[in-house]
Amino acid sequence: ARASTRRGAMSGAGASAASPDAGLDAQADAGAGGAGSGMMWCGRCGGEGVLVSLTKAQKRARRLEGARERPPPPPGKSTPCKACGGVGLVATADGELPTPRDDAPSVAVVGAGIGGAAVALALQQRGVRVALFDKDQGFKSRKQGYGLTMQKYSGGNALSALGLRLEGVGSNANVSLDANGRELGRYGHSTLERVEDETEGAGAASSDGGRNVHLPRQALRRALLKRLAPGTAVWGAKFSGYRETTALEKSGGGGRVFLTFEDGTTRGPFDLLVGADGIFSRVRRQKMGEDDAATISGGDGTTRGKVAGTRKDANEAVVEKADASGPARSSGPGVDPFPLRYLGVLVVLGICRGNDHPLCSHKVFQIVDGETRMYAMPFTASPDGDGCLADDDAASATGTGTETETGTGTETNRPGAMMWQLSFPVAERDARALASGSPADLLAEAKRRCGAWPAPVPALLNATSPSNCAGYPALDRDPLDPNALRDFRDAFSRESRVTLVGDAAHPMSPFKGQGANQALLDAVQLARALARTERFSPPGVERRMGCARVFPNDAENGGASDVALALAAFEETMCSRSEEKVRRSRDAAAYLHSEAALAEGNCVRAHAAAAATGNAEDAS
Repeated sequence: ARASTRRGAMSGAGASAASPDAGLDAQADAGAGGAGSGMMWCGRCGGEGVLVSLTKAQKRARRLEGARERPPPPPGKSTPCKACGGVGLVATADGELPTPRDDAPSVAVVGAGIGGAAVALALQQRGVRVALFDKDQGFKSRKQGYGLTMQKYSGGNALSALGLRLEGVGSNANVSLDANGRELGRYGHSTLERVEDETEGAGAASSDGGRNVHLPRQALRRALLKRLAPGTAVWGAKFSGYRETTALEKSGGGGRVFLTFEDGTTRGPFDLLVGADGIFSRVRRQKMGEDDAATISGGDGTTRGKVAGTRKDANEAVVEKADASGPARSSGPGVDPFPLRYLGVLVVLGICRGNDHPLCSHKVFQIVDGETRMYAMPFTASPDGDGCLADDDAASATGTGTETETGTGTETNRPGAMMWQLSFPVAERDARALASGSPADLLAEAKRRCGAWPAPVPALLNATSPSNCAGYPALDRDPLDPNALRDFRDAFSRESRVTLVGDAAHPMSPFKGQGANQALLDAVQLARALARTERFSPPGVERRMGCARVFPNDAENGGASDVALALAAFEETMCSRSEEKVRRSRDAAAYLHSEAALAEGNCVRAHAAAAATGNAEDAS
């Protein structure tokens, strides 16, 4: 019932991930706006997708308390908003994005990956002006990852809350083998006793269909970028630093942010800066006060941020004041308390044409030997990976289809493209050398390790071109403490108008498939939190009974502004939600490359490995 309600609210507003061509890529570069499928906030629920109310027990307790003067309890239950079908958005009358009002707030987003594009779209759907900056020259300047899986309960729900419906490929079983071909376990739809047809539950799948969906990362990114207002994305803008001016006496906190870029230009002011610039985020480096970014705080009108063109050594601090009306306080260079951590594993990725082996038909499979792991999943329904694979790659694929007679001649029905992920322990220096070297060397290493493994691994490796191969050392950070982003003991830190999303906030290993899913959730939750403030509230929101409460604003009395409280609430939710994902992804990196990975069990391989080591929590 929930799925059908969500689908109903989305009718006419879906964005399918069609095969890429020059026209679609140009739309991703420039933004096509609503293009007939524009969505905007739901005025009934304020874009939250739910209405809240007191539980029966809370109502009974309130009646028994009589007329005592005390604040009402927080609502204890929520129900989907009928006006929007529970997604928080409704179709616009003209099919375009809502036009921002003249005094609409403005937000700068650094990084046009999945998280940054999603933040930009979620805010524009709520009437906010957005500028999206990226160092690349355009959408196709470089590969942005390979394949990903939209998890139905996280990324799939977030896409619905962004008004998007993506088509991808489904799978009906996950099969694990050892390097000798012995089956270790399987699970999934086709393994259920009541299923007679092994292909049931496979084939095409949509992100709002209550199933996990496999699709190219670029397909998701393209779908987000093309829905942005024309001119939102600013390409070729290499972010250098920001300067944040905070005037605490202004209503709402008044924070303003200016951005500087490596070509010497400055953009701003903006009401908010969102760092979505990935695992090596420059916004994070400055926000966390690392050694090349001066953290500056001062009295009224002072700035805190990186001072363009200034260098300092490890024993110096730099302070720049916007005016001399108040005292200045500076803090010296620091180190991110949550540094990047190498997980001891190199990841090698490849895309290739599929073949007729049963494991390449509607399946996800992995082969492990107690050290090395090969994981493979559907990439696209099309044989050429929606244009990702060169035509000459077809000749290298073996057993890639059957010929059938048609009314117009002979047609080849080829299997869809596959993506494989090889990972193995290696010293960090060697991992970095391999990752920065030739793709041909990466592919050669993959063949050296797995070239004699059970089918279909050798065929997939032989069908892979070096041009479709890449690698990277697996990195993460310890889960982020929200107090490190926003310290309420310091007024300037509390009122900062800089926050982080996605890998900039919570990078994690790829072994639980959660990175993109968590970034999409970040985007939706950030936009919803901001909409509950006076400055960012969309016009026309009724805020009737059942709407989420707005954040209080005590800025005029020297207290926290509503925007600061909204950002703090978002950061607390983001950090709490992603903490388990980071930890379990890190644990999976260890389990899947150890003897424990060879444990038998019809469940997620990392869970079977955790159970074999006696870790009941990770096995659940």
